[in-house]
Amino acid sequence: MREFSYKATNAGGDISSGRLPALDERQAAALLQRQGLIPLRIVALDSGVENSLPPVAKVVSFKSKRRSLTGSGKPFSSLYGWLDKMPWRRPGVKELAAFAEDLGLLLKAGIPLNRALVILVELIEKPLFSRVMENLREQVKEGSTFWEALRSHPQIFPPVFIGMVRAGESGGIIDVVLGRLALYLNGIRELKEFLFGAMIYPLVLTLTTGASIILLLAFVLPKFAAIFSDMGVALPTATRVMLNCGDFMQAWWWALGLGVGGLIFVWRRLYRHPRGRLLVDRLVLRLPGLGGILVKMDLARFFRTLGAMLSSGVPILEALQVVSGVISNRILKQKVAHLQEELRQGAMMSQVLAADPLFPSLAVHIISVGEETGHLDEMLDKLAEMYDRELKVTIKALTSLFEPLVILFMGLVIGAIVVSMLMAIFSVNELGG
Repeated sequence: MREFSYKATNAGGDISSGRLPALDERQAAALLQRQGLIPLRIVALDSGVENSLPPVAKVVSFKSKRRSLTGSGKPFSSLYGWLDKMPWRRPGVKELAAFAEDLGLLLKAGIPLNRALVILVELIEKPLFSRVMENLREQVKEGSTFWEALRSHPQIFPPVFIGMVRAGESGGIIDVVLGRLALYLNGIRELKEFLFGAMIYPLVLTLTTGASIILLLAFVLPKFAAIFSDMGVALPTATRVMLNCGDFMQAWWWALGLGVGGLIFVWRRLYRHPRGRLLVDRLVLRLPGLGGILVKMDLARFFRTLGAMLSSGVPILEALQVVSGVISNRILKQKVAHLQEELRQGAMMSQVLAADPLFPSLAVHIISVGEETGHLDEMLDKLAEMYDRELKVTIKALTSLFEPLVILFMGLVIGAIVVSMLMAIFSVNELGG
């Protein structure tokens, strides 16, 4: 038996905390549910995690203190306002998924929305997100619908979040929709974490390779250049080339920095212009390897978002309007707009996609089956899962190929530098002999 610390609420919304013995977290949750409690947080006391989680009393006191500072007109208000604009202070996909899951659980237990938001305010650790919850509670208390309250915070809640909640409120199944929304956001989070984890090692390896080559050319080789120039001997061609590269980097490093900065500036200006971004997106999709990965990423996001919204009761035309806002590639965004226009005129989704070579035939057939059976949302979810698997396999294969290529390139460059220096040393020894 292990001892667990818990925080739970009852049907009336009252929060209680304490400790109880159990074999695991699942049994601890079952024991709390038998007592008529809804578990909000269960932590094993021997895991060391509870020490890193601040007690609710401390969090509430800190928030109340911070609210008094921001609302009193003191100089701290401008500082906190500036800090709240920082991206890391805003809730990410993980926090939004936890919010949707917790709120759906509380509503399913019969707790009113207003009271459920009060409970979540005490559990949220990010001050900005906590103040947003308080504002949502005030708007709901004043008679506003929940989705309208969410719409007043577009910097926190994405359009797909607002659209699904709106459909859930209209159909009276907001608790079910929030559960689906949590699954949708967790799926996006898992894919992002996989992509980030898969790219860390290749990125670190590339930066290390570049830094090593720059260090050798800009700092190590000039030391040898001074030695060889004092000797006054004729150096091999390979050595002279390497020494000239080192002299160039040492003398014109500022020009290289300005050139890189200029390229970044031109790229950003080009990408911000509508025509420029359209041209870049079209070229990127045609790149071998990278284009296929980006297409799979956008298709997975397109199918997952559309399936989640359709399963929540959002009309397909409204869902496509929201989906077009979460797609990054302008080419695919144009195709979604064309699809929306064709559906508005009475066409079938599978027929429109079949005429576009960007959408694979397998995806078109699966969508056609979903339209015929009336389970289009389920077929879209399956397509999203299929593209997620293909994307993970492709990225894993590319990273497995990329790592030895970078190591080989690094070995060849450093080997060429070392060989050129050895050739110069051997030539000096021959003259001395």
